Amino acid sequence: MIENYSFKKFSKDLDDGYKILFDYVRNRYMVYKVDENCYMQELVEQKSRNPVPEKSMITYKAIKEMFPYITDVEYRVVVESGNK
Repeated sequence: MIENYSFKKFSKDLDDGYKILFDYVRNRYMVYKVDENCYMQELVEQKSRNPVPEKSMITYKAIKEMFPYITDVEYRVVVESGNK
């Protein structure tokens, strides 16, 4: 994990609407905030042989517990255009 990158910044960026990609237990995931204390975790790339769900709802506590073990963090900004 990058030394200057804190969970506080990670959490704030999720609150600000970023979709964050990272490696965790050899797999690549994307996580984003859906609602208060409700986050969506999506499997982007499976590198291990252990079966894992493609999508799952997780809590803030789960993200906080995973944070020390995540690596290779990448941000994505998704601009959703409204119907004009």
